[in-house]
Amino acid sequence: MKIEDTVITSRQNPKVCYAASLAEKKGREGAHAFLAEGEKLTLDALAAGLLVTHIFAMASRRERLEEKIFPAATGERYRDTQWIWLSDEAFSKISTEKAPQGVVSVIKYLDFFRKMDIIYKEDFFIATGERAIALHEVRDPSNLGAVIRSAAAFGIDTVVLSSDCADIYSPKTVRAAMGSLFRVKVVSVGDFASFVRAARGVGRRVLSAELSASALPLDRAGLSGADIVVIGNEGHGVPREISALCDAGLYIPITEKAESLNASVAASVILWEQRKGTK
Repeated sequence: MKIEDTVITSRQNPKVCYAASLAEKKGREGAHAFLAEGEKLTLDALAAGLLVTHIFAMASRRERLEEKIFPAATGERYRDTQWIWLSDEAFSKISTEKAPQGVVSVIKYLDFFRKMDIIYKEDFFIATGERAIALHEVRDPSNLGAVIRSAAAFGIDTVVLSSDCADIYSPKTVRAAMGSLFRVKVVSVGDFASFVRAARGVGRRVLSAELSASALPLDRAGLSGADIVVIGNEGHGVPREISALCDAGLYIPITEKAESLNASVAASVILWEQRKGTK
C-alpha cells in the first residue's frame, strides 16, 4: 500500500470530497467506484481480491486499524492502494454510519455485475445447475441488500434485477448485503419480460410471489433448485404483465395479524423453503 503519514483535517480536501461524492449515484457512475464502510466490509473486499483503490481511516483509531486491516492489504494486488489518515471531523464527511468504525474503502465497480437489455433463449446466462432468484422493482436499497445476503446464505448463484430496482452500489445496499455482494453474481435486465420468457424457454419454472386466487401455498409449490421465483415491489408486488408470463404464482401463508411481509423477509422464507427442496 501507499500510506500517507500526514493526517488530513480539512473536509474540503479533494480526496475527502471525492470519497464523499461516491455516496451519491451520480458520483459513483462518474468514477465507476463505490464505498464500503466498516472493518468487515473492507476485510471482505480485500479477501475477495476486489480492486480497492483507497482506504480512508480515522487517525484516532490508528492502532486498531493498523492491526486489523494492514495484514489483509498486502501483495501485488494492493501495491497502489492509497491508505489515507483522516481526522474525525474529515472522516465524518465520508461516513454514512451513525456509529462509524473508522474505515471506509473505495472499490471499483464489480466485474461480476452485468447489465443486459433483451434476453433471448440463446443468450440465457444462468448455467445448468446454477440457482437464481429474480427481483422486480425492489426499490428499497436496504431490502435489496438483505435479499442479496439471504441469496448467498441459501446457495443462490445469481440475483436477477429489473432495471428499476435500487442501485446495488448504494451505501445502504452494500451495508445490508454485508459482504455477500462480493460473492454473488448480479445481473440487471432492461427487458424483464424477455428474461422470464427466456428462462421458461430453457426449461426453468418461473413462479411469481403474489397474493392471487390461483397462487399456490409455498409449502405445496414443490420448489426445486432449478425454479426461479420473482419477488415484486414492496408496495404493489409483481405486476400483472410479468405474473402472466410466469408458470404459476405462490404465496406465503401468514396469520391475520399481519397483512404481508416485506420483500426481503418474503425472499428469505421462500429461499429457505427452496433450499429444503434441494437437499
